[in-house]
Amino acid sequence: MRTEAERQDIRKAMAFDLCNIIDEDPTQETYTKEEIKKLIRVYVTTAEQK
Repeated sequence: MRTEAERQDIRKAMAFDLCNIIDEDPTQETYTKEEIKKLIRVYVTTAEQK
């Protein structure tokens, strides 16, 4: 079982990863709700496969 500190670190790492994914395409300045949800779904699905 993970400690609260470990869970907080995991959440921070996920947020950091998602920010980096969003910043990967400098030509896209805005995202729709659907695009953001898709990015999150792909991120979570990919993380579960490891």
